[in-house]
Amino acid sequence: METNSLGHMFLQGGWVMWPLLIFSVLTWAVVLERAYVFLTVRPRLTKLAQTLSQSLKNGDVNSARQLCQSQPQPWIGEIFLSALDAKKKRDAAERVTERNRVRLVTQLRKNLWILGTIGSASPFIGLLGTVVGIVRAFHDMAEKGAGGFSVVAGGISEALIATAAGLVVAIIALLTYNIFVTAANQTTGQLKLTLEEILDQTYGVAV
Repeated sequence: METNSLGHMFLQGGWVMWPLLIFSVLTWAVVLERAYVFLTVRPRLTKLAQTLSQSLKNGDVNSARQLCQSQPQPWIGEIFLSALDAKKKRDAAERVTERNRVRLVTQLRKNLWILGTIGSASPFIGLLGTVVGIVRAFHDMAEKGAGGFSVVAGGISEALIATAAGLVVAIIALLTYNIFVTAANQTTGQLKLTLEEILDQTYGVAV
């Protein structure tokens, strides 16, 4: 095995590299899953909201309801259906609509706590590896009764690799966490405005 290969560096980083490897796999699993959700749900919500708004402007409430009911993901249609139910009083419709919006927020933020936790914990695990590596370096010095770079190189290398790995995992987790949280906030914020407009149009049409 080459001394500069990734596998060799991984093993040289010590036992803390294993939890960091698990964290890295979890991070990418959540990133790919959330990316798929945002890339599919956001365009559908936007397109559906625009179509519903146009139907309501034309006074066609029944067509708007049918469009919601025909959605491949029922929970997307239910978000708007509650705002189209003119049989209820407006305050009751608003409460149901808000509950559905909160459910969407929960759906969009699902598993993001994993990224936040990994982003917070990874540097500390890397720091633990740093401490272990430095302790090893001093232990080697004590055993051999001499100093010098050749004696402490293994421990220092372990410390630096563990630190770098912890920082890399943390940076990726925190960056993606902030990106997804911002995207979730923008989506739900825009959805709230859209639902309010649909409520206004629904009750305006119903009058």
